[in-house]
Amino acid sequence: MTNWDVNTLFRTYRHRLVQFVRRRKLSWHLADDIVQDTFLRVVATPSLPEQRFAQSYLYRTASNLVIDHFRRERIISFVSEPDMAFELIADDSPSPEQIAWSRQELRRLQDALDTLPRELRAVFVLARLEGKTYVEIGKKLGIPSQTAFSRMVKALTLIKDVMEPAEKTDPAIR
Repeated sequence: MTNWDVNTLFRTYRHRLVQFVRRRKLSWHLADDIVQDTFLRVVATPSLPEQRFAQSYLYRTASNLVIDHFRRERIISFVSEPDMAFELIADDSPSPEQIAWSRQELRRLQDALDTLPRELRAVFVLARLEGKTYVEIGKKLGIPSQTAFSRMVKALTLIKDVMEPAEKTDPAIR
C-alpha cells in the first residue's frame, strides 16, 4: 500500500485543480468543493497507486467528480423544486390504510380457511404455505397426487366463494 504526502500534494495541486474544474463552467465555490472532495477521496482510498501517478490520479478523480455533479444536476432538473426531489421519490413502505386493508384481508382469509373441511385445509396449507408439490402432499397425506390436486381446486373454489361476496358488497374493498 502506497502512502502519499497529502499535505504536499494539496499545496502543490490545489490551485491547479480548482482552475481545471472551473474550466468545466463551474463557480469557484463549487470548484473548490470538488477539489476538497478529490482530496477526501485520496485520504479515504485504502490502496493508492505509486506517488509518481499522483497528478494523473488527482485530475482523474476531480474529472469524475465533475461528471457526477453534472449527472446529479441533470436528474434534479426534472424536478420543479430540487429541494423537494427526495420527497417525490416513491416510498415502498405501506400506508396505514394499506396496512389496515391487508390485516382485514388476512382476517377474511383466515375465516375462509377455518370454514374448509380438514382434508382440504391440509392440502391448501401444504401447497400454499409450505410450498409442497402435489406428489409430496400425496405422499405425506397418503393419497394420490391427483386427489391432492383436486382437493386444492376445491379448496381454492371455496375460498374464492367466501372472499368474493364481500368484495362485491363492500366498495371499500378493492
